[in-house]
Amino acid sequence: MDTLSAMKVFCSVVESNSLAGAARMINVSPSVVSKQLSALEDRLGARLINRTTRRVSVTEEGRAYYERSKQIIADIDEAEIAVSHAHTAPQGLLKITAPFTFAHRHLTPHLPEFIRIYPNIEIQVQVSDRVVDLVDEGLDLAIRIAHLKDSSLIARRLAANHRSIVATPTYLEMHGIPQHPEELSGHKLVTWPPGNPINDWHFLINDQERTFKAKGLIYIDSGDSILSTVLAGGGLSMLQAFMVGEYIKNKQLIPVLEDFVREDIPIFAVYPSSRHLSPKVRVFVDFLLKKYGPQPYWITK
Repeated sequence: MDTLSAMKVFCSVVESNSLAGAARMINVSPSVVSKQLSALEDRLGARLINRTTRRVSVTEEGRAYYERSKQIIADIDEAEIAVSHAHTAPQGLLKITAPFTFAHRHLTPHLPEFIRIYPNIEIQVQVSDRVVDLVDEGLDLAIRIAHLKDSSLIARRLAANHRSIVATPTYLEMHGIPQHPEELSGHKLVTWPPGNPINDWHFLINDQERTFKAKGLIYIDSGDSILSTVLAGGGLSMLQAFMVGEYIKNKQLIPVLEDFVREDIPIFAVYPSSRHLSPKVRVFVDFLLKKYGPQPYWITK
């Protein structure tokens, strides 16, 4: 049995939701489809498709096998493209994961432009703050905002991303502008829940690194909700530049203690080191690098 051919047949059955539809899709007889599918199930020792006289349904094992098979087929197609020097026309399904807030503000708004440039690429975005295993979940690329530790991944730095302590002009008029980090204890702070390392605010004081463990009067487990609370006059918070840059530019938020704050959590594009950097991944990373530039548009300094 040709395993790759059988995988393609199986994927066609799933996508057409019938043996006859798969046969038409790949231009073979329904009996060939049935034989290939049975041989694949025998090889795997698992039922992939439940068949009735009128319809088919994918089993749980079949759904998992389908997702991996699609990725394998796509990887083989891309390898053939690369070998044939057709990489000037990237194509295929590009599967990306990115955190909620960044994806909403600075990733998905740029996708229509990317698709206009590369019309043969399809994009699937998994928006999640969960750190996923790219290989296990069949993903091509992740946007991560962190000091990376996973050496099994290849990373390209997309942009700097400092953090700023901000508040509204109205709040600062009422409560005063702190001139030194020690004064933060006298202010209303909006933070993540206790114990979250994001609440460690780093300062440079007298040429020495100091950490202030921020304790909120209000604490919330969502960056967007913290931002909304700060914009409503709830107090001071340290937030990432990609979130607050536009509000600083239009004077809705005022940064404080800028001479003391030492925070930068870079933004990276990461992909598995075991995977050939396919043309679709390469052009997408290059697109983001050009879009964000050496000085990202959300940076106000």
